[in-house]
Amino acid sequence: MQEPGKIHPTWTANKKKLGEFDGNDHKIRFCLDYTSGAKVLDLGCVQHNPKNYQSKYWLHKALLSNAREVTGLDYDKAGTEYLRQLGFNVTYGDACNFVANGDYDVIVAGDIIEHLTNFDGFFKSCSMSLADGGVLLISTPNPWYWRYIVKAALFSKVSNNSEHTCWLDPVTLSQLAERYGFFIEEIRFGSRYLKDRILPLPRGIKHTSFHASLRRR
Repeated sequence: MQEPGKIHPTWTANKKKLGEFDGNDHKIRFCLDYTSGAKVLDLGCVQHNPKNYQSKYWLHKALLSNAREVTGLDYDKAGTEYLRQLGFNVTYGDACNFVANGDYDVIVAGDIIEHLTNFDGFFKSCSMSLADGGVLLISTPNPWYWRYIVKAALFSKVSNNSEHTCWLDPVTLSQLAERYGFFIEEIRFGSRYLKDRILPLPRGIKHTSFHASLRRR
């Protein structure tokens, strides 16, 4: 039995059997720009359902296409076991309390920070697992997305994923990251919906999500 939270490199599934991924998706494109030839740790790799490995939006599949080495970690024990049986290099663990055997060039945290209750453990674990000059990539919903603004104005309440614990915007993420010695190097906004992308609105309002690259000072 693997010790929860410890990452043990195993072997990776045959890339030829993974199928296609959408390289134009805003989150995938952002992460690919930082992971070429890198040693990567993908937090939250299951993405709720292990059968997402068949989806063209499965981030872990895209990372395998250009990184030197990819290890996945997720709190979904059954999901990680399912993916391991398929040959993926993933392990069970907590993104707020993990120990990585080796230094990673990039840690990818795609749409998981809004699920967490322990930012202290998350940032400290990431900091200890990054190599010098390494980067932490965070994707999260944009709280100022125009549809949320309209819903808040009309109904005084914005429906949300029942697993989410918080909203973060670029300012609050920057302030949080600074407490752990990180600074934001780049912010990008994105949406999969064409109708959002063509709206004549500021980028911080028209897009569903934003992506941030964080480096240690």
